[in-house]
Parts: sequence; C-alpha cells; structure tokens
Amino acid sequence: MPARSDTVRLVAVAASVVTTDQLTKSLVVSTIGPSRLESRVELAAGWLALEYTENRGAAFGLLSGLVPVLAVASIAVLTGLLLHYMRQARPLPWQTIAIGGITGGAVSNLLDRFRFGYVIDFLSVGPWPNFNVADSAITIGVLVLIWSWTRPTTAFGMPRAIDQSS
Repeated sequence: MPARSDTVRLVAVAASVVTTDQLTKSLVVSTIGPSRLESRVELAAGWLALEYTENRGAAFGLLSGLVPVLAVASIAVLTGLLLHYMRQARPLPWQTIAIGGITGGAVSNLLDRFRFGYVIDFLSVGPWPNFNVADSAITIGVLVLIWSWTRPTTAFGMPRAIDQSS
C-alpha cells in the first residue's frame, strides 16, 4: 500500500484539478453560458477561443446521450486505476501526480454529468473539439503514465533517458 505522503499528494492533485475545473466552468457559465448573448470569445483569431458547449457524450462528443453508461464506465476505470495504484508499495512520484490528475479530471466531469446531464466544455483550440481543464488533466495524466511506465527509472523514481550507446 502506498505511503501516506503518496496518498496525500494524489488527493491534493485531484482536489486541485476538481477545484480549478469547477471554478473555470462556473466563470464560463456566468460570462458566456447558455443564458448569455455571446457564447464565444475569440482570444487568437480563429485559433483559440472560449466557447461554451454542452458535451452530452464522451471524448469528442462520442456516445452522445449515454450519460448513465459513461458515468458507470468512468467510475469503473477510475476504480481499477486507483486499486492498481494502491497495490504499489512505492509508487513513482510521476505516477502519483498523473493518477491524481486523472482522478481529479474524472471526478470533476462526473460532477457535471450527475448535476447537469452533460459536461461543460469551453476551450476551443483550432480544429479540435472543445474541452475543459478536467479533460486536459486526464489527457496529460494518461500521457505521463504511459511515458513513465515505458521508461527505466533512477533510484529516485525519475524517468531516466535510455542509453543509446549500447
């Protein structure tokens, strides 16, 4: 089971993601939400904008209308990830932070699904579908996990560059 400081770090990261995501969504709803005249604010001409959208599906709007299924799937994946994490004697710091980000992102998006029946998205970047802070934390967390699981580590748990000279 992870040391207490690892669990505290994971919970702190998750709580920070939930707080930041929910605060940014609240600000977006109050400024460009459904009851406002403008639902989009351009920040960088056609490339970056704040745009209120209601995502009733999964990533990129897939599986629209299946909120209960998506909620159960999110909870199942998150439970499996946390159980795997808790079985580790000494999780790597990068894994703790990554899983904290994934956990916070999943919890925050689940809060939206349970409260509204959809997830509030508001970041619009180029041709990508709109997303939010929680989505970013999940994506970055997954990428860090994949990276950390595929790299040899030092004694301090830091990923080490693979020696190309051999």
